[in-house]
Amino acid sequence: MRHTLAAAAAALLLTSLAACDFVRFPGDGGPPPTTPEAPEPLPPGAPGPPPPDVDDSEFETPVEQPVDETPAEPGAPDDGTTPAPDPVDATDPTTPPDVEVPVEEPVPAEPEPQPEPGPPVVTPEPVAPVFSYYQPGALLPGSGGGFPEQIVHVPNMLFPIKSAPAVLQSQVFAFGGGVAGGDQCDARNYSAPWRDNFCETRSANRTTPFCPTAKIHQGQDIRVGTAADCSALRRQSAAERGLHEVIAVEDGIITSIGTYTVKLRSEGSIYNYMHLNMKRLAVTAGQNVKAGDLIGYVSNDFGGTPTTIHLHFEIVQNTAGHGWVHVAPYLSLVAAYERRQNGPGEQLEPEIGVASVEPFIIPEGYEIIE
Repeated sequence: MRHTLAAAAAALLLTSLAACDFVRFPGDGGPPPTTPEAPEPLPPGAPGPPPPDVDDSEFETPVEQPVDETPAEPGAPDDGTTPAPDPVDATDPTTPPDVEVPVEEPVPAEPEPQPEPGPPVVTPEPVAPVFSYYQPGALLPGSGGGFPEQIVHVPNMLFPIKSAPAVLQSQVFAFGGGVAGGDQCDARNYSAPWRDNFCETRSANRTTPFCPTAKIHQGQDIRVGTAADCSALRRQSAAERGLHEVIAVEDGIITSIGTYTVKLRSEGSIYNYMHLNMKRLAVTAGQNVKAGDLIGYVSNDFGGTPTTIHLHFEIVQNTAGHGWVHVAPYLSLVAAYERRQNGPGEQLEPEIGVASVEPFIIPEGYEIIE
């Protein structure tokens, strides 16, 4: 449109210049000026003349863009923009040597807290057994049929001998007994393993449901001290003997005192102590005692019947289905001795404990009343 206006202006200027030859002032005799004809009026509603074709782009104010004078990188696009520089790769062999590549220092990890060192672990040495014993029911050959299915009937009782060493074994079928013969103070009696003698054969008609036959020994014989102690006691009179203390195994009451028997009754058991020195008893009938109280001393009182120096110990309990009967004291005595000695006993296998004497044959008509 601007070009059209410029052309029209140029044509008008040329026309004006050409017309200068015909311009006359009044009175110069030239032709009269001509008057342009007025355009005819357009009828109502007719479209008007088209607008002039004028190019107005020349009137627009151009917007200046900032010029980036940074030379373009080789291979950069020619679009007037500058791409962001690529990060420098330290492992790239094309990286210029003079370019300093920042190296990230590794951050050391925080050390994990360590537990406080405890005391060194000490493996305890195995405890040596303080005595050995044969399994329950393993009687001396020829002495009767034992009862192997035993339990600890009194788990917390004290051992009836206060402090002297002790060996559980038969007083009839071992050395010095009525059947075996020999000397009761034989050193082998005091070094042998313990042996059960509950249910040993007797002539008196004593029974318990825990023995396979009738006419049996209803308690456990306990040899006390050493062979030297045995010899010393034997040299004393029966009334003088007071070397080895016998104590109450539980709290209870002394219910009766017989010719050679002292009975102690606790809350759940009755204990019979036999063959004490009946002249030196420390208790009386009806007396309350505490576990560990002195009852008397080991001897061989038997109402005039000879027997060895030892303690005969029985436990009577009210059992289910049987009432008050004698029960095997063997394992209760084993457990009590372990506590007293603060050490374990070693149970021997049945085939290890070969008897030191030949199997016994009770002589015809021989009476064993203990």
